[in-house]
Amino acid sequence: MELPLVSVSIITYNHNKFIRQALDSVLAQAVDFRYEIIVGDDFSKDGTQDILREYQEKHPDKIQLILHPRDYDCVPGRVNNITNLYACRGKYVAMLDGDDSWISTDKLQKQVDFLEKNKEYALVFSDTIFKYQDGKEVKFSETQTHLSNGNLDFTQKDIIQKGFIQTSSILFRNHLIGEFPDWFWKVYHADYAIQLLASRYGRIRYFPEIFSLRNFYQESFSAPQTQTLEKRKLFYDQYKLFEMEFPDYLKYRYFTVGKGYFNLAFDSFGTMKFFTYISTSVKYTLMYFLTPYASGKAKIGALKHIIFSSFVDRSSS
Repeated sequence: MELPLVSVSIITYNHNKFIRQALDSVLAQAVDFRYEIIVGDDFSKDGTQDILREYQEKHPDKIQLILHPRDYDCVPGRVNNITNLYACRGKYVAMLDGDDSWISTDKLQKQVDFLEKNKEYALVFSDTIFKYQDGKEVKFSETQTHLSNGNLDFTQKDIIQKGFIQTSSILFRNHLIGEFPDWFWKVYHADYAIQLLASRYGRIRYFPEIFSLRNFYQESFSAPQTQTLEKRKLFYDQYKLFEMEFPDYLKYRYFTVGKGYFNLAFDSFGTMKFFTYISTSVKYTLMYFLTPYASGKAKIGALKHIIFSSFVDRSSS
């Protein structure tokens, strides 16, 4: 049997409100090649798996389900993510979270056509719409701040300096990832790690078009309401893990890590963890002010941010 040219990796967990829209947006793609949909579900309890089985029965030649028992001990979703990616047989891989969707029917065709013609590129991505629980939609425009003179190309250094690529908009060459390093099992943002790993092997092209939609809602993994102390610690610990593979990574994150651990210390005041968090915060904050990679103006702005955000805003909340 002919292998698919593209594998679409969809990760789900309690996405019953959104998974139909996600699957429909993939099935609606107008393409001239064969593709497969690999859906990994992380033991959903809200009926998501029933919906997945319904779609798989309708499209058995296109949809493969990987339904996980939730009995493993690692970062939430990591086994799901890795298992899905290893199951992808296509030359290219597109990623889509089960609570997001594509809003362009030629998303895959345009991105595949570009990578087929331009072998020096490892990954492509596009603009994304953010949709909030109140119905408000906002175009994610952070990418624009990284563009200069109309140049649509990015490098690994750009991603290291600041992550700005939305997962549901990307397509990358499947063979580039290979075996996942040990640290990958521990990082909080696996999608960002995948972008870093793929970017080792080629350039990155930005499509100035809106291909995807990202939903923000109260129960989502990235929502502030779900960010427990432990999740936030995992988030800041991952910066040290990234540095194992990318030595220049952490020098661009000293202030972020320092402020993050200060916030953890503030929220754990009165516990033994407070002293660990505050000492880590002081360490990375000092490293930021000593690094030559930040300008004097940036350091003054960071100092003001620490004073007003960390003390004034918190004391008034």
